Amino acid sequence: MNIVEKYGGTSVGTIEQIQDIALHAKHMKEQGHNLVIVASAMGKTTNKLIELAHSVTNNPNKRELDSLLSTGEQQTITLLAIAMNSIGVDAISLTGYQAGFLTSKHHSRALIKDIDTTTIQSHLDQGKVVVVAGFQGATEYGDITTLGRGGSDTTAVAIAAKLGYQCHIFTDVDGVYTIDPRLYTRAKKLKSISYEEMMQMACLGAGVLETRSVELASKYNVPLFLGKALETDLEKGTWIMHKELEDMPITGLSVKDDYAIMRFMHLPNDGVYLGKLFKMISDLNINLDTISQQLDDEGLANFTLYCSEEQSNQIMEHASKEYPVHQMLGYIKLSLVGLGISTHSGIASKVLNILSENGIKYYMITSSEISISLTIEKKDKVKAVQALGKAFDL
Repeated sequence: MNIVEKYGGTSVGTIEQIQDIALHAKHMKEQGHNLVIVASAMGKTTNKLIELAHSVTNNPNKRELDSLLSTGEQQTITLLAIAMNSIGVDAISLTGYQAGFLTSKHHSRALIKDIDTTTIQSHLDQGKVVVVAGFQGATEYGDITTLGRGGSDTTAVAIAAKLGYQCHIFTDVDGVYTIDPRLYTRAKKLKSISYEEMMQMACLGAGVLETRSVELASKYNVPLFLGKALETDLEKGTWIMHKELEDMPITGLSVKDDYAIMRFMHLPNDGVYLGKLFKMISDLNINLDTISQQLDDEGLANFTLYCSEEQSNQIMEHASKEYPVHQMLGYIKLSLVGLGISTHSGIASKVLNILSENGIKYYMITSSEISISLTIEKKDKVKAVQALGKAFDL
């Protein structure tokens, strides 16, 4: 079998864990598998490197910060390759640049433009285990870039898509649950979930997989597995795959924390003026979550934008007096996801009735064919999750 395995930071946090992965790789090679391993930085290394940079300056240069953060993954992959070679496994480590990852120039949130897998394939043809640094790549000018939080998932799926391999994402959780078990102890583990549902859940706050990785897996039909690190029984995790519509209207519930509401008031309803506003947001490489527009009695435009608190702070830094804006913090986004939403009536009314019965206010409701999302105050998170989880038997 041809497999790309990805190990998150909690799975490579100690030398003992790295040595266990090396032994696992040895067993996989003995069974005849071709293997690429993608690894994240050890434990909290990335956070520590960010803190280190901020100890020098409150506003570190983004190009240099990417260069610094990339050293975390480089440390992990080198240790993994050393551990494998020490027990007789022919292995080689490659940075994102060495592995052929060409990205956009957006530092800290770069997009993969292409992957030249020639080097990876050459080493695989020689029977080696190829250990690739997740989360990173380089621009056409050779500047190191990073792919953003969760970027190692995207690295692994992108390699699998290029090589035509399966992709197994290993972490500290044993699968995808209907709700984060830390918020709802009766949450159920899913044996399988559709690409579409997983993309929605990831985009709407489920932290088990990065959204772009699921999107890539769906686009290139990559068999994607999520499970606990070093679990050899693939029946114990969750498979993400193409699925038909099911009778159950709701598959899961996601929570996106640290949500912000940005209100731009009394703007000229002018395409040029508004175009400049959204170009400013685009130049910051910010993908807005939701946009709502209303016209007042004078014909002026009022825009309400929803995004993360971090993104809202970036907008506040760059919005001049030309763009009067009011920032509102302290919210979360609560989302019910399921392929059956479009075929079952009354779900939205049931959700709103449950919130009303529990005295929970909502500030925005949006829906798609497979999701219903509401913005509520952060203080009501646990109450809302408990009530909706029970009502929909999640």
